[in-house]
Amino acid sequence: MENDISRILVIINPASGRARSARNVEIFVDELHNLGATTHSKHTRGIAHARDIAACEGADYDLVVACGGDGTLSEVVSGLLELNAPPSVGFYPSGSTCDVARSFQLTTDPKEAARDMLFGRSFPIDIGMISRDAPSEHHDDDHSADFAKLPRHFTYVAAFGAFTEVSYDTRRSLKKTFGHMAYVLTGMRSLRHIHSASTLVTLDDKDYSGDYLFGGLINSRSIGGLVPLPNAVLDDGYFDAVLVTKPKSFRLLWRLVRRLLQGKEDPHILRVPVRKALFQFDDPVPFTVDGEYGGTKSTWAIENLPRAITLRIAATEE
Repeated sequence: MENDISRILVIINPASGRARSARNVEIFVDELHNLGATTHSKHTRGIAHARDIAACEGADYDLVVACGGDGTLSEVVSGLLELNAPPSVGFYPSGSTCDVARSFQLTTDPKEAARDMLFGRSFPIDIGMISRDAPSEHHDDDHSADFAKLPRHFTYVAAFGAFTEVSYDTRRSLKKTFGHMAYVLTGMRSLRHIHSASTLVTLDDKDYSGDYLFGGLINSRSIGGLVPLPNAVLDDGYFDAVLVTKPKSFRLLWRLVRRLLQGKEDPHILRVPVRKALFQFDDPVPFTVDGEYGGTKSTWAIENLPRAITLRIAATEE
């Protein structure tokens, strides 16, 4: 078997995706067996459980596969990075919106995916690391979460501001039923409440402070399956920092949204390649991390870990 992959840990998020996705995961695991691999499957039971499984058991395997959405993959990667020599990671996408899968054109066909895991190739990808400072007290934060379970790393995005709450505020039942359209509907509703935040921003020791309605560090070729970033390089040691200022009128705001969805430039959109970033706010601000709630605090320090993990992809994917 190529690449000495024989023992595989499969971490499955049973709450991700539709019923058909669950059946496809079963077919995927069966096909790994048929191709000669020894597999051990574990189902997650809540937030950060995938991370804990990967950290505790990942060292015993040649490959650890995340079955779920981007959030499941993010947890698995974070757990593997706690190991001295993390194995490669595989991703079988079964969530409602899988930006990492889209970036690497990962198939959802279960048998083809199994073959790619075993006979494809490994691609090193950059990972984002979030500072572990405790969050500030914020009594208005209605996304209460155990600090120890909040994300420590991300595979493709960490962001604040407009639309970022869409990913974790969209009801899971709506995500399962309508997929991308669920995010669109919830995002359109949030337009009525859009506002900017005064932000001290330092990108690689340069000052970009200002009033932004959105800010994020991105390592992906699309966001939410809607905003294309086709020229993104995922293994160069840099994020694409995206900072968006608020237009003066609702008409200009709609134009800005359309240009974002089309991947076009706009005077209100600033893009900067960056290795390290620091965001500071007067009041604690929530971030979304790989589509999940990432915590609420006043200072966010984030850095790029170049080529920190290897992802199994199809042999033909560039």
